[in-house]
Amino acid sequence: MRTLILITRFYRGLFLANFLITLSCLAIILFYNDKAFEILGVLFWFKVITLVSIFFSAVYYKKQELYYYQNLGISKLKLGITTSAFDFMLWTMVLLIGLKSK
Repeated sequence: MRTLILITRFYRGLFLANFLITLSCLAIILFYNDKAFEILGVLFWFKVITLVSIFFSAVYYKKQELYYYQNLGISKLKLGITTSAFDFMLWTMVLLIGLKSK
């Protein structure tokens, strides 16, 4: 439970940037009503690239904060995998809702 709280605390700093990317993908899906399935692959890679770049920028700008998490037993890899997986699941759910609503 403690690990989940610490990972959530780290993700709070990344949430806004990741969620804005998710909302932009949803807006693109809603804008291209009929061609939404054709651009889904491009949106997938857009999300993957932005996830990686946001995480690496967070690692770069939060070096001192990462020592805090490492001292508590949470590695950078664990932070990266769990936050990226959660955000990707959130992106998938939002896109599925967007595709069903069109």
